[in-house]
Amino acid sequence: MAETILLTRQVAVKAIVTENFKGQVASEINRNLQQIDAELQQLEFKGKRAIADLEKRAGTPAPPEMRVQIEGIRQQVEAEKMRLAQLKEEMSAQQQALAELPIGSVVTQFTVENPIEVRLGENIFQRLEGGEILVKDGVIQEIRI
Repeated sequence: MAETILLTRQVAVKAIVTENFKGQVASEINRNLQQIDAELQQLEFKGKRAIADLEKRAGTPAPPEMRVQIEGIRQQVEAEKMRLAQLKEEMSAQQQALAELPIGSVVTQFTVENPIEVRLGENIFQRLEGGEILVKDGVIQEIRI
């Protein structure tokens, strides 16, 4: 019978909000917004091109099966546009929330996994409680395990 076992627990990486932090996150959000805009333009272009190609091949009047295909493409394009618009809205909300974050506050950036050894007789819930790593402008300030 084993006396110990190695498990994995989640450790939160938290950042102290600074002007530098806000600037970096704002730049990342802006890059994501630009990427979404580029995807929307590309989607619009590809959708119009695919529909135009089908209409050209179908001739006039378009057979029913071609009309179904064309409508399917339109629906796919609209669904993807809606998804990207929602993503853009979420990014804009993040941008607003970032602007309102007070300097010196602490936010969770992400989590990492940390191996931990547990032994017979230990309280597993206490041992697996997630730790924290506190960073300021990317530099570790504190490790709380």
